[in-house]
Amino acid sequence: MKLTMPKEVQDEIAKQGIIAVLEIESESSAVPLAKALLDGGITVIELALRTKAAFPSISLIADELPQMYIGIGTVIEPGQAQSVKKIKGVRFAVSPGINVGIVKEAIEADLPFAPGIATPSELELAVSLCCRTVKLFPVESMGGLKYLKSINGPYNHLGIKYIPLGGVTADNLASYAGFAPVLAVGGSWIATKELISAQNWKEITRRAREAKDIWDKNRV
Repeated sequence: MKLTMPKEVQDEIAKQGIIAVLEIESESSAVPLAKALLDGGITVIELALRTKAAFPSISLIADELPQMYIGIGTVIEPGQAQSVKKIKGVRFAVSPGINVGIVKEAIEADLPFAPGIATPSELELAVSLCCRTVKLFPVESMGGLKYLKSINGPYNHLGIKYIPLGGVTADNLASYAGFAPVLAVGGSWIATKELISAQNWKEITRRAREAKDIWDKNRV
């Protein structure tokens, strides 16, 4: 079985380092939001499938801003991986937890996929499904970077790459950037639902630029 996250996708995410996690309530916000992130230097997003606006927003961003590297989050229901794969511009998908059926569906759909894990047992399950890139969620609630280093220890020889999410902010971003097994970090602090609702594109651009600068300065 081939790896669920191909090297070329992994390399593109790693090159950028920051994944802006987005929850869009109105599709009219999709393109201005993506432009604001691009203006701040962020080119990778995780657009959560938690609202009715999610699917149309994906298509709008892909059509208007093809330079945006689009990932899809909250892929947790049967059929979603197949549906996402059919949308132009989608490069990868992730889930908050690990569901064997969803992972297998993503593999069958040829959709690059990183499941969420939080424990050694879940990590071993991911490894058994040929996942070498995983989302660690919710990382700060589990103990932050200290926990990530602990969980990685027995599996370091496997070359696992992590995308920590859940409590990552500008205040702790530098420490994650300094740990090589971290492929990239994801976070919603860059473009919160409140900022999107207020159409505060300037603040989103500022936060994006700040995050990218911290990452680039501290990346090992």
